[in-house]
Amino acid sequence: MISQNPFIYDNHIEKIKLLKQLGDLYRLRDARADMSKHFPLTEELWLDWLRDEIPLISEDKDKKRVEELFEKAFGDYQSVPMWLEYVQYAIGLMKEKNGLPLVRDAFERALSAVGLHVSQGSNIWDAYREFENAILSGLIPQPGAVVTKEDEEAFALQNQKVHQLFKRQLAVPLLYMQNTLDEYKEWLGEDIIDINTQKAFDKAFEKLQFLQAFEDKLINSEIPQLQTYQEYIQYELKSEDPSRIQCIFERALKENCLNTDLWLQYTTYMDKLKLKEQIESVYERAVRNCPWSSQLWVKYLLAMERQSAQFEKMKGLAERALLVGFSQASDYLSVWCQYCDYLKRQINWDADHEESLETFRLSTQSAVNYMFENFGNEGDPGAVLQQYLSFVEAKFCKNMERAREIWNNVMQAGHGAEAAMWLQYYRLERMFGDSKHCRRILQKALNSVTDWPESITQAYIQFEREEGNLEQYDMAVLKCEAQLERINERRAQSEQSQQDLKTKEKQARGEKTFPKKRKQVEAKYGGAGDSGLQKKRKQVEAKYGGAGDSGLQKKRKQVEAKYGGAGDSGLQKKRKVDHLASAKDSAEPAIKKVKEEIKEELQEENPTSDKQEDSSRVISEEESNSRVILHGESVKHDPSKDNITVFVSNLDFSVEDEIVKGFFEKCGEITNIRLVRNYKGKSKGFGYVEFTDSNAVLKALKLDREFINGRPVFVSRCEDRSVAKSQPLKFSTNLEKNKLFIKGLPFTMTKEDLETMFQVHGKLKDVRMVTYRNGKPKGIAYVEFTDEQSASQAVLKTDGAVIGDNTISVALSHPPERKTSLLTRSDLSLGSGKKETAFRGKARTQVTLLPRALRQSGQQDTGSEDSSQEKVKTETTSMNNADFRAMLLKK
Repeated sequence: MISQNPFIYDNHIEKIKLLKQLGDLYRLRDARADMSKHFPLTEELWLDWLRDEIPLISEDKDKKRVEELFEKAFGDYQSVPMWLEYVQYAIGLMKEKNGLPLVRDAFERALSAVGLHVSQGSNIWDAYREFENAILSGLIPQPGAVVTKEDEEAFALQNQKVHQLFKRQLAVPLLYMQNTLDEYKEWLGEDIIDINTQKAFDKAFEKLQFLQAFEDKLINSEIPQLQTYQEYIQYELKSEDPSRIQCIFERALKENCLNTDLWLQYTTYMDKLKLKEQIESVYERAVRNCPWSSQLWVKYLLAMERQSAQFEKMKGLAERALLVGFSQASDYLSVWCQYCDYLKRQINWDADHEESLETFRLSTQSAVNYMFENFGNEGDPGAVLQQYLSFVEAKFCKNMERAREIWNNVMQAGHGAEAAMWLQYYRLERMFGDSKHCRRILQKALNSVTDWPESITQAYIQFEREEGNLEQYDMAVLKCEAQLERINERRAQSEQSQQDLKTKEKQARGEKTFPKKRKQVEAKYGGAGDSGLQKKRKQVEAKYGGAGDSGLQKKRKQVEAKYGGAGDSGLQKKRKVDHLASAKDSAEPAIKKVKEEIKEELQEENPTSDKQEDSSRVISEEESNSRVILHGESVKHDPSKDNITVFVSNLDFSVEDEIVKGFFEKCGEITNIRLVRNYKGKSKGFGYVEFTDSNAVLKALKLDREFINGRPVFVSRCEDRSVAKSQPLKFSTNLEKNKLFIKGLPFTMTKEDLETMFQVHGKLKDVRMVTYRNGKPKGIAYVEFTDEQSASQAVLKTDGAVIGDNTISVALSHPPERKTSLLTRSDLSLGSGKKETAFRGKARTQVTLLPRALRQSGQQDTGSEDSSQEKVKTETTSMNNADFRAMLLKK
């Protein structure tokens, strides 16, 4: 798995742990080396590695390998424990030739690196003094021994070394420095020290009082403590002490090694110091920790150029930068531009420069090809590389033909309509070319530019004023006026088209559109001009009577004929009434059943089609008999309560008021819960929750997509759809550098699992698992970090990771833009592809929405296609639904 993708940090850690448990030293050594090649190792990893290797030293090559490991460790981070390990290792080599000087050299290196560390630096100083004291104790003569002059000189010299170490340490502001002073006095056997040492101590102790506040903040704050370190750095920068400034930067980077801004700040400071060896080391550590930062690579190239690095080194550095895998095309472009700048500056125009010029040309062209092959026209949207090459060709090589050829390629590559590009081309020609080509460029631009033609007309007319004669000037004015007139006409037409489109969109939003299920129900009970209820009513009427004699009237006549005429007695009338009621009851259930079937099917299809429907609406008996109450019929909207009401949808049908109340009661006091129900009293899965104040609504909106009974609940503001404007997406569709998009996740993975996986790469702001409406996971998620650096590092370390049987894909979040709604597209029809047309503007196949009874007579006509279509058109325009219904009932 590591061989396929070596940039997953956690895989290396797991491998090292496993091999350490197995005790396989050689494979463990290779695994550590492999990880060190791709990542900087932490203090703990380095110490484990070194402590495993030091006991195995048996010959010189082993010792050399360990010393190389120490140097690599120092190259990653400046750590006091690692320097203590190093001096301890050096003390172990004292018995070898020149062992004592090597130990002292190790201590001096450690003091230079971390001796100014306020909280831990005293550990190095104390160890150094203890070492020198041990040597001094060895020089004290034994009782009764004869002391030579050489022994006395050696003792005095060593005694002086200990004196100097005390004095050096007391001049550095370190924690517990008062204890060091007391120890010095005890060592001297006096309560008073020399005045110079006392002054140095007092000055350092005074500075420590200021530093103590920052140290206390660091102790009381949580890692990575970036804000406190920034304050600490700004304080030290005012002191202008390079050693102390470097020390605090190193401390901050040890805890914030993946913070690009901090590395940029440190490298900028190091550039000012102009310390060659240290600058290269800092930049190398910076790009190892933050390889995704193109700014660091660009600054690294500049720093090496300032140090007059060899061409091969610069080339290798640029190649390394291009292989790290930046997240955006602009990052690659900035590296290429910097490398091409370097190559151009290496050309000595006053000497033989053919080879260096050819290298520049080939490299710049390679850069152009690289950006186009990998990113298309978006790789270098401003054609910066080609503009740069054309400028060099024109100014330094005096080769305008080559420069024009480059610019022609630029225009043909998709920039021909951009005024800014034509003006750049014109300026280059104006500076290094001739008037003939300038005029030609402006004329081409006049006929090509669409975004800002006024700038071209101004430049053209100004050019002819300066360079042309009267005839050329008049011609330029005439062409410009004509072109501007055409452009203004096009703009007016485009503006009118946009206005018409907006009008159509507004009309489309305002019209009631039947959902798919409604059409299916209508198809089941009746056609486009005959609703299901009307059809069923006709069936009932046909059973009991025709159009002119309703079923009820027919039954009345039958009863009257059976029991008597108009002069019947009261008892007979009573019997008639009973029979009439019975007939009425027999007719009504069929109608009611159809109404309920239609309404129930529509409700199940789209339970949230109208947010303003009220389940408690009362409809009169007369009204219910006269028409079907279709789903989605709304009551008058009461906007006065919108600010204290939320709309809740996607609820499970089993969820009742008590569960909803328990879910929202933490937001504030609830005054009313209205779950919309069907005719059986079952919840439709949506409803309204009314609070006492608007603050509770704000809290409730934060619960959007939280789960109730395993389903995500959609919580939104209560708005009247008839007047509400379309709302933008809740989540951004732009590139978000601190948010990751993950796909390919196992369906069993939870939000907690995802948090555990990504929190090791930085502080998380939010984790969102994407689910279907029923709460089942889609296998995709969004993870948002508090900073861009953590997100970039997480992409490098987790993209391509394998979780179970799934290989996940991790990238920066950049959703596609929302497409135009199909309702506003006039060129598409639902469920169909591209239509072929027999002649312009008319489709070959056109389905007429006419009843079969009318089409039968039309089918007997064997005339031409045009005549039949004309006939249909005439018939459809002369009759309406009422005419069709009357004709069918008479049939």
